Amino acid sequence: MSRADFQKRKTFQLLPRQNMAGPTLGAVTMVMSFLACLSLGAAILVGIAAERWLARATSAMTVQIIAVDNLQAEDQLKAVMRELSGFPGIEKAEPLSRDTLIRLLEPWLGTGNVTADLPLPLLIEVIPEPNVVISTQALDVKLRAVAPGARLDTHGRWRETLDRSAQMLKLFAGFVLLMVGLATITVLLFATRAGLLANQEILQVLHQIGAQDRFISRHFEFHFTRLTLISSAIGLMLAIIVFYGLGDLIADARDPNFWAWLLPVPIGFVVLSWLVTRHHVMRNLAHMV
Repeated sequence: MSRADFQKRKTFQLLPRQNMAGPTLGAVTMVMSFLACLSLGAAILVGIAAERWLARATSAMTVQIIAVDNLQAEDQLKAVMRELSGFPGIEKAEPLSRDTLIRLLEPWLGTGNVTADLPLPLLIEVIPEPNVVISTQALDVKLRAVAPGARLDTHGRWRETLDRSAQMLKLFAGFVLLMVGLATITVLLFATRAGLLANQEILQVLHQIGAQDRFISRHFEFHFTRLTLISSAIGLMLAIIVFYGLGDLIADARDPNFWAWLLPVPIGFVVLSWLVTRHHVMRNLAHMV
């Protein structure tokens, strides 16, 4: 055994593990990591779903036909379909059946509440050709010219609401991560301070025999970083188990690529633990008599 190895071994004996933070700090770190993974994972899943919904909404439009003056919606349908079939950039235009409209309305009006005497507009689903930008304003003008009751809906307001909601959820997830990070820093500071106080006499002796602050700090850093790594990894695994259980509702929750996006959480916890411990220990050792 080299002199350096012997010196390290003696130092570990002089800093007893029972005088260092252990189970309590590990449990708190595990919970914090678990919550951080949940908030980050939820934001990622909502972002993926929002992108898909927005892509689908962007690639589809609807034409609504209502009765006006002496013209019923059915009387205007033929002219509208003729304009849609001849408009450049439209791949498909298909009227929705009444049964389909009822199924779309039932989540809002309730099952069985859409009666036969309830007036429903005619809806036509319009699908543009891929990678083609359609002049919606020109199309709307042409439709109104041949059918006064026709209105083109590009779902712009719905897309804006969905995009705004997704952005707000991402901000909320970022706020949760920030709060979790601050709470973790606070816990680490208290744990480090407790470890310094519990080993104060030993540290004073080490100072008197010429031990450098960096040498002493490395043992604190190793202890807390190792504890944080294990605890945060357990928190990550618990979060993955929760997301895997949601796989029947959200298929992306069982995607290993999605799990990979959660890895920065335990890595960030380890780096944070090392930085906080090193800074706090070095600052306190510098003022220790």
